[in-house]
Amino acid sequence: MRKLMLMLLTSVVTLSLISGCAGGGSASGTEGAASDAANAGNSEKVTIKIMDFKTEITDKIKAMAADYMAQNPNVNIEAQVTSNYDTLLKTRFAAGDGPDIFMTRAYTDIQDWSGRLVDLSGEPWMDKVVPSSEPGMTVDGKKLGFPLAVEGYGFIYNKDLFAQAGIDTLPTTLTELKQANEKLKTAGISSYSEGYKSFWVLGQHLFNLPFAFEKDPAATIENMSKGEAKIADLANLNGFFDVLDMTVQYGKGADTIGLSYDNQVSDFASGKTAMIQQGVWAIDSITKINPDMNIGMFAIPLNENADETKLPVGVSTYYSINKDSQNIDESKKFLTWLHENGQKYIVDSYKLIPAFTDLKTTAELGPLAADLNKYLQDDNTLIWSFQLWPSGIAEDFTVPLQAYVGGHFDKEQTIQELQKVWDQKVKK
Repeated sequence: MRKLMLMLLTSVVTLSLISGCAGGGSASGTEGAASDAANAGNSEKVTIKIMDFKTEITDKIKAMAADYMAQNPNVNIEAQVTSNYDTLLKTRFAAGDGPDIFMTRAYTDIQDWSGRLVDLSGEPWMDKVVPSSEPGMTVDGKKLGFPLAVEGYGFIYNKDLFAQAGIDTLPTTLTELKQANEKLKTAGISSYSEGYKSFWVLGQHLFNLPFAFEKDPAATIENMSKGEAKIADLANLNGFFDVLDMTVQYGKGADTIGLSYDNQVSDFASGKTAMIQQGVWAIDSITKINPDMNIGMFAIPLNENADETKLPVGVSTYYSINKDSQNIDESKKFLTWLHENGQKYIVDSYKLIPAFTDLKTTAELGPLAADLNKYLQDDNTLIWSFQLWPSGIAEDFTVPLQAYVGGHFDKEQTIQELQKVWDQKVKK
């Protein structure tokens, strides 16, 4: 999933567990139906090319692909799982090698790619999606995605280290967060390990907060796009910088900008730090290292009003089908199979909270999912405002924010640079 000016770690895993051959040429006006029929009439394998950016579950995707191919001997799956997702996806489409199925984000990706996507409105699983997943995948009345999960993020914390430091109440205000950090420091415990090398940790998820804290985030973003409001006008922008400062001061300092998602998870799961800013998707990565770790998750405060401290929750990602694919019917069949077996793969294997009403959230999803459910039940959630930002802007936001963390910009310079990024994106 990418980066401007700074290189992201790229992990590309190609799964071609059963060899086969795919047909060439362009799709017909029947969106690949003729090609599917031809494939069904001969012994050649159909190759479904999938692109995914959830590198934290690469091995789980590999296992799922192997299972599908074992059950469908006529199908070969080539899955590319990469952290350099956006760049590689555009490169593949430009080279005429667009995947059959690829991961899309709510709103921006769905809208940007809508001209290339198959309408999935009539698929048998569509009436089972959770209602909150529909707006982010709908364009001109067409439903263009297969929702993967309900997700949320905040500070994941080590309960044992909190107890060791004498923290018996989770912080819900900036002051309480600072007090918790001071208690950890006194106990000789490092508070944070943050993966600010990964743009989505800093420029997307953390910087989402001051937007999401707005009373009407959508209206604020619309006004900013019209030039009627600026980033400096965000009511909780100072609180955002306070939190960012804490993660640096009580963590690894400027070295933070050299740490990736894998680095921060490794430090946290090894007990080297008490907190990381991450979400429910991190549970598998954490438990691989430390299966018995005692953890939880709480919302990140940006001010002194505890009632405004809520957890950002959303349906962020979908699988969409390339309308120029030669194997549209086979791709639809795969998505139907994934839904039918969603309890096994999406829930039990991927450890995701399902975005389908007929799939069940289980205790096996672990403590992060349990904490997320509490915020959901209490209606104590924020939206993922970054889904309403101009496409690709989170990568650009990351550059000045990293410069701030590294001590190259002060706060005012950083805000000015963030505004320049916004203005440039809006003009495009």
